[in-house]
Amino acid sequence: MRVATLTELTSGVDALYLSGRTSVPSELLERLELARKIASDGVVGPPFQFGDCEFTMSGHGWGMYRYLLEHPYGRIGVTSSTRFPSIRFQPYAPFLHGVGPRGVVDWIEGLITQTCGHVRFSVARIDLFADFQGWTLEGDSRHEFMCRAKQRRTFEEDGIFTGVDFGSRNTGTKFARIYDKSIQMREVGAGYWPMIWGDKYDPSQPVIRIEFEVKGDWLREFGLRSPEEVLDATGALWLHLTSDWLTHRIPGLDQTKARWSISPEWECVQRASITEGAQGINRMFLGLSRGGIANLLPGLTGYLSSFAAYANARTFRELLPDLDTFMGIYEKDSGQTFEERVEDKRRKFGLP
Repeated sequence: MRVATLTELTSGVDALYLSGRTSVPSELLERLELARKIASDGVVGPPFQFGDCEFTMSGHGWGMYRYLLEHPYGRIGVTSSTRFPSIRFQPYAPFLHGVGPRGVVDWIEGLITQTCGHVRFSVARIDLFADFQGWTLEGDSRHEFMCRAKQRRTFEEDGIFTGVDFGSRNTGTKFARIYDKSIQMREVGAGYWPMIWGDKYDPSQPVIRIEFEVKGDWLREFGLRSPEEVLDATGALWLHLTSDWLTHRIPGLDQTKARWSISPEWECVQRASITEGAQGINRMFLGLSRGGIANLLPGLTGYLSSFAAYANARTFRELLPDLDTFMGIYEKDSGQTFEERVEDKRRKFGLP
């Protein structure tokens, strides 16, 4: 008898897109338009005061939203059109996992209310996930999955199976991914995940993530619209998605895959806790910074050692005076100070 020994590291909400209906004051629209024009001509957009927070204005929009404001916590889209909700909000992962999904909703509702008055939010998209160790998937494993969606894509890296997708984002309903989170974590420098996984995490073993991307139109078929309604139903949604829409089976002799037994591994997936734990915002941004630095170190070391060779410096301390001198020359030639570049990068990386 096949018995699964999967370890659940964590599970919950990994993305939460909100659409808000409110009345955007004309004064705010005028300030947004002026700031957008300035941003289109500059390398870094100007600071923009929105409620009690300072954002950065982007020189381009966000889909149907003409105005895009960036903040370390997330991005806000604003439109004057009455065909769409006035506000669109996407929290960034460190903020979402730092304060939890309900903390995110409270923050953005309070911010929009300060500036626009009453706002009514609905969920445009929610991603549910669960991370496990102890399950090894291969390219042929894709045939063991049964999904109501017809589309299916597999991914490999250097001949090694790294993931499989189910469904299409273009349908505006459901989309699933199963992939090696360990590889993706190293590529994007998301260093906060080991903090979330905690003592159960074994760095020598891959982490398999099961992730469902669910759009608002499908949620409304179940009568779920507001953030509170959707978050209250995450456990039921997970069970439906892993029982009715996508399953992993043990291959049998029967030609009908629906008669194959659910695998013990997938039974563990179905029982995922889907929690809403808040990890602490400072802890998340610390992990983000550490992960980014770790990714940069190999290239940075190569560049600095090459600079030292040209500057005839034998140690790191010996190259610092020449580095300061040439950096000053480059600032004058490029017309941008190092401090300005640092501020630009902090905004780009979503650092506070």
